[in-house]
Amino acid sequence: MSVKTIWGKIVLYLREHKNVALHVICGDITDVELIDEKLVVKTNEQYLFDIVSSKENVEEIKKAINWQGLNLELEFIKTKKDEELVQEDFNKLNKLEIKFRKV
Repeated sequence: MSVKTIWGKIVLYLREHKNVALHVICGDITDVELIDEKLVVKTNEQYLFDIVSSKENVEEIKKAINWQGLNLELEFIKTKKDEELVQEDFNKLNKLEIKFRKV
């Protein structure tokens, strides 16, 4: 079973069990991976990360996984936005005293 199918069924489970807020939040998350027996959920939005990784919401997502007959661990990762990565690069260049200009 593909990771997109697993995640889609989680979103479906949340909708069917009237967990509307979590259903919407999970529907906004599209970066998911299946690594060994772990479902890795990634987002670069802090508010999505905070909500989806809260204790009660993790329990709901685990119920949705079990509902599919799966036994997967969960991992949530807050990734950096492109702007954050670019700013980090600019900061590194400044520390090296390399002159540059934004265009």
